[in-house]
Amino acid sequence: MKYIPYLLAGVLLLMLLFFGLRQKQEDILQSSYKPPVEQSLPDFTFKTSDGKDIKLSDFRGKVVLVNFWATWCPPCKEEMPLFEREYRRCKDRGFEVLAVNMDSSDGAFEKFLRENPYSFRVVRPSGDLERELKLMGFPTSYLLDKEGKIYRIKLGVYRELEKDLKELLNC
Repeated sequence: MKYIPYLLAGVLLLMLLFFGLRQKQEDILQSSYKPPVEQSLPDFTFKTSDGKDIKLSDFRGKVVLVNFWATWCPPCKEEMPLFEREYRRCKDRGFEVLAVNMDSSDGAFEKFLRENPYSFRVVRPSGDLERELKLMGFPTSYLLDKEGKIYRIKLGVYRELEKDLKELLNC
């Protein structure tokens, strides 16, 4: 009976190690890469929250983060404050964010916008972008340079955004 506290402490320690290593594996499995050859996204059209159409080409000359996300996706929600911070820090240097909501429900999207008043653009797709891009999951981000070329593709939470913006915009 006197060994039970030590046994419980050992089990707790093993559980902490297991879950800590599992989180590290998940971070490693998230992919981030620069395309080996110059690539661009198609000139997609998006709908703003007030119903206006905007095209990706409208942002040529700026560094643009195109982030595909959904309201039901915890990692997507995790990176939104990071995008807000970087947008506020670098917008005057020519940085734009297009957070493309891929929810099938307009209600979930509208509720999210009411509860999270971000200053960057949160838009909806026009057409079937998910099939056209062959998205493998959410969140998926494309960071485009000023010429509209893909600088980085990120699957998962985009924790390297600050570093990439320093390289592209010196901000």
